[in-house]
Amino acid sequence: MVKTTTDLKEIARAGGGISIDAAGYTTTDIKEIRRAASTSGATIVLRNSNTKTTTDLKEIARTSPGKFIFEL
Repeated sequence: MVKTTTDLKEIARAGGGISIDAAGYTTTDIKEIRRAASTSGATIVLRNSNTKTTTDLKEIARTSPGKFIFEL
């Protein structure tokens, strides 16, 4: 079952570390999920991150340095 961006933000806000498929979400969605997780310190694994540009990945990483794991 695919989770919505809102679902993922709620999970991350609650402290749940999550692994998401980069191909299924926009760069803006991913940054919003990360912002939601910033208060809990949850780590996010971004699978298929090769579907995003290097610029996108840098923007995503800047939202929470050290809290993203990119699987290329």
